[in-house]
Amino acid sequence: MKTVRYTAAIATIIMALLNLPFALDDGDIGLPTPVRWLFSLLGVAGLVAAVALFRSATWAAPAVAAVGAANLIAAVVGLAKSWDGSVIGLVLSAVAVALAATYAVRRPTRA
Repeated sequence: MKTVRYTAAIATIIMALLNLPFALDDGDIGLPTPVRWLFSLLGVAGLVAAVALFRSATWAAPAVAAVGAANLIAAVVGLAKSWDGSVIGLVLSAVAVALAATYAVRRPTRA
């Protein structure tokens, strides 16, 4: 179960690091400034959720799944609009959501 948790956290960290610079540079895709800042805030939330998942916080798996779902929606929109990096975002987000859900369902209970 540690492998599932760590892999979900690592996928979330990679996705979060890809989201962080959007506030400063959106890669010339023409996003409005508030949307760019939301992407960067999603990156910060992803980092927080991933660190919490590393530490086995009870709220971490749903948080990673939520961040991954938001990134998954953005990746699907990006694919529809032919943005660069959408496929990478789609794969990383899908991996994070699937593994976080798996960990949440099969999480060991503590006595």
